[in-house]
Amino acid sequence: MTTGPAEVPAHPTTTEDVPATPGWVEGSVEAAFATLPCTGPGVTVLRNAYLDCLAGASRTEDLDAAHDRCRQALLKALAAKERVQPEVLRIFETKLEALEAEISARI
Repeated sequence: MTTGPAEVPAHPTTTEDVPATPGWVEGSVEAAFATLPCTGPGVTVLRNAYLDCLAGASRTEDLDAAHDRCRQALLKALAAKERVQPEVLRIFETKLEALEAEISARI
């Protein structure tokens, strides 16, 4: 008879309570990213980091400030790592701002 910890470590499941964005947000973020002139694993990592950042924005803090931090970090990374041009980033930023405003309005 064993009385210690389980032999197999616990793994997260889909029923665990973790921060997540509303389901419709991912599709909207995908649509915005589809307008960028770059694709690939690096862009996917940045997209996922942006979604994680949005999901982690607490409803108890200033959502606009939290969204702004997420967006600015993404834009900086796209410029540095993917060499996205400033004029393209401005258009992309406008799309993200509209999405973030919709998130705030629906909460």
